[in-house]
Amino acid sequence: MGTPDTRAGRCWVVAFAALTLTLATPALAQEGSPSRADAVLRKLGRGLMNIGSCPAELIRVPMLVDRESGHLAAMSVGVLQGAWRTIVRGAAGVFEVATFYAEIPPGYKPLVHPEFVWAHGDWAE
Repeated sequence: MGTPDTRAGRCWVVAFAALTLTLATPALAQEGSPSRADAVLRKLGRGLMNIGSCPAELIRVPMLVDRESGHLAAMSVGVLQGAWRTIVRGAAGVFEVATFYAEIPPGYKPLVHPEFVWAHGDWAE
């Protein structure tokens, strides 16, 4: 038997899961289910991936700046831009996970570009 705190924690998890399923089910059951369901799941996956990969912006942005402008720019401006992009990508990921069931923005478009930190085996530009 768990302590009262453990049981309360489990109740919150179950309540959150039930709320998520309740809100997501009408979105998936509407007309055009396959494409809408795919868009909803892609948005959820993109959000989770952006949360997990946002620190990679600290590597990606300075490398891209280095390719274009050299080492000095990469170590100064690139690092600052990478830190900012880390915050933006992480926040966008949290927003997308929290609202994966809703069509925000219209068409389930990504909030940040590139959609993922890397594509085709290299840093996305």
